[in-house]
Amino acid sequence: MRYIGRKLKQLRYDLGLTQTEMAAGVISVSFYSKVERGLHDIGSEELIEILQKHNISFQEFFSSVSKEDADKKKLNTLVNRFIRAANEDNDNEIVDLINEFENIKPKTPFIKSQILLAKMIANTHDKNSLARLSEDEKKNIKKIIFQEDTDENEYLRIAIIANTIRVYSLDEASFLVTSIMRRYYDEDKTDRKILFALSALMTNYVNWCFENGKSELCIEALKYLKKLPCTVELTFFKILAEYYDCIGKNEKDESAKIRDVLSKAGYQTFVKKMTKAL
Repeated sequence: MRYIGRKLKQLRYDLGLTQTEMAAGVISVSFYSKVERGLHDIGSEELIEILQKHNISFQEFFSSVSKEDADKKKLNTLVNRFIRAANEDNDNEIVDLINEFENIKPKTPFIKSQILLAKMIANTHDKNSLARLSEDEKKNIKKIIFQEDTDENEYLRIAIIANTIRVYSLDEASFLVTSIMRRYYDEDKTDRKILFALSALMTNYVNWCFENGKSELCIEALKYLKKLPCTVELTFFKILAEYYDCIGKNEKDESAKIRDVLSKAGYQTFVKKMTKAL
C-alpha cells in the first residue's frame, strides 16, 4: 500500500502536477491524498485509469526501480550544483550545467521536470534575465513553485524561490519570506540543507529590498540571517548579512572592505550585482 502511494507521489512530482490534476477525476482528491500517504489502498482499475490519463503504462510505472533511483541521484546532484551556481551568480557554470541536463537521455518525466526547473532559475536569477520574461511566463513559474507537494521537496522549493524571488512584486515577496521565516523560526531544529536554501533566500530578498530603497522591509530577514549558526556552509551568507548591516548603517568603508574581500575570493560577478552603500 505504501509502495504504490510513494510511487504515485513521486510520479506526480516528476510530472509537475497537483494532487487534483493527478487524480484526474478518477477518484476524489481526498481519497487520492490518502493513497499517497499510505492510508488507503487503490484498486488496480483506478490505478491503471489514472496512469492512462497521464500517458504512463502500467509496466513503466513498476519497472526499473533501481535505474530510476540512480537517474534521480544523478539529476539531484546536477540540481544541487545548479542551485549553488545560481546562488553564486556563476553564469558560465549555469550554462554548462544546462547543457549537461539537455544531454541526459532518455528524457523521462523526472528529467524533463528538472530541466524545466534549471531553465526557470537561469531565466530569473537576476534582474537582467528576468526582464526577458513575459507576464504569462512569470505566472507559470509561480504555479510550478507552489504546486501541491510535501515537505520532502522543501529544500528544492525554497532554493527555487530564492533564485526566482524577483518574479514576485516586493509586497508578495515580503509576505512569502515572512511566512517562511515563521515556519523555520527555530534554526536548531531545521535541516542544514534547508538552512543553506533559507540563507540564499534571505540574502537575495535583502539585496532586492535595498535595491528598491525599502530596507525597512527586510529588517527581520536580516536579523534571521545574522542569527543563523556559524558553520562553514553558511559562511558566505553570514558575510553578506554583515555587509547589508553595514549598508543599513551607512558604513561605507566597512562595506567596501567586504566587497573587496569577496572580489579577491572570486565572487566578482556576484559583487557587481550587490547593492552598494549610498
